[in-house]
Amino acid sequence: MKMLQNLAGEFRKLESYDFRVLHGVETGMRFFDWVPVDELPSYCRLTKEEVNYRVGRLLRFKLVRRRTTHYVGYKLTVAGLDALAIRTLVKREAIEAIGSEIGVGKESDVYDAKRDKGITVVVKFHREGTTFRHVKRARGYSAHAKRYSWNLAAKLAAAREYQALEKLYSVVAVPKPIAQDRHVVVMGLIEGKELSRINLTDPLEVLQKIIAQIKLAYSRKVIHGDLSEYNVLVCSDGQIAIIDWPQWVPLSHPNSNELLRRDVSNVLSYFARKYKITKRTEDIMSYIDQDNHEPPQ
Repeated sequence: MKMLQNLAGEFRKLESYDFRVLHGVETGMRFFDWVPVDELPSYCRLTKEEVNYRVGRLLRFKLVRRRTTHYVGYKLTVAGLDALAIRTLVKREAIEAIGSEIGVGKESDVYDAKRDKGITVVVKFHREGTTFRHVKRARGYSAHAKRYSWNLAAKLAAAREYQALEKLYSVVAVPKPIAQDRHVVVMGLIEGKELSRINLTDPLEVLQKIIAQIKLAYSRKVIHGDLSEYNVLVCSDGQIAIIDWPQWVPLSHPNSNELLRRDVSNVLSYFARKYKITKRTEDIMSYIDQDNHEPPQ
């Protein structure tokens, strides 16, 4: 929360040339771990003197880092990437102002935000790669990237999640996709609590609703890939929604059946532990893969 609060304060001090240099550093990071300062004028289409002045400002605002081991080079900080994405999303009128932190995980920070007419939306900042050195090995969506970095990992995850929401929103209970830029996804707000945080009065009914949503996603040839009690929301009206889709895989993926089985097993294990409801994974798998409309009792 503190980082975005600080960024919001500095945002008003940033000028168009600051953003041009920030974008130039981002462009250079496609080719360099540390972008040589001598390359920045061509990326930014600014004079060397202007670039030197602007990177000094960006350093003070902690939007870039500097290294002088073999040559003078720069790279974005997480806040620098946040600033670029927020500016683009504001320009596109996807958001007007960032609000409070509403969730934080190992690989994302989630905030509420306002857009036009005071509508509240959710803004998810993907952080894949910023803290886990071996994230590339564990994430299929980054396996074919020619140049890999933390910002690319986060961008790919955000694009992946947004793609899933677009595929599913008309059929499956997922957040409404609104916009995506770089590592940030803007989506509709769903009023609900994590399944892991509440005690259900009718757990069997909720379990059946979750299974029904898994089946609907399957009908769209999408497997969540990381489903658990932590990414199922239970709403006040008793409906459920499934969130956190960056690890989804298509039905054509060679491991799709294994990942579907793991999703189902995770959900069934949770209900067995907490509510003593037992169902066989194989029965649920068969139900999902067939045209039956009623889940097994």
